[in-house]
Amino acid sequence: MNKIKQFYSSAAWQKCREAYKKEHNYLCEECQKRGMITPAEEVHHIKKLTKYNIDNPDITLNPKNLQCLCRSCHEAKHKRKPITRYTIDEYGRVFPKDGL
Repeated sequence: MNKIKQFYSSAAWQKCREAYKKEHNYLCEECQKRGMITPAEEVHHIKKLTKYNIDNPDITLNPKNLQCLCRSCHEAKHKRKPITRYTIDEYGRVFPKDGL
């Protein structure tokens, strides 16, 4: 198993990830910026983990390098597929975005 995969199964990462999600109320930070409330399913490393920084806790476990994201936003960060979500109008009504 490579070091990055080992890191993601480590107790240190599991504890850090859960604490970070709890601190951010288990909500997607990107969706919140757009006025949407979406549960976070992932904790994303802003600076990508590599074989060169995987042993550096200032990168791997630093809350300043983390972001709570829903699956859709996480996939968009990795450019796997476009975000498809809902919008909320000024009255709090929820509508699917165009194209859904």
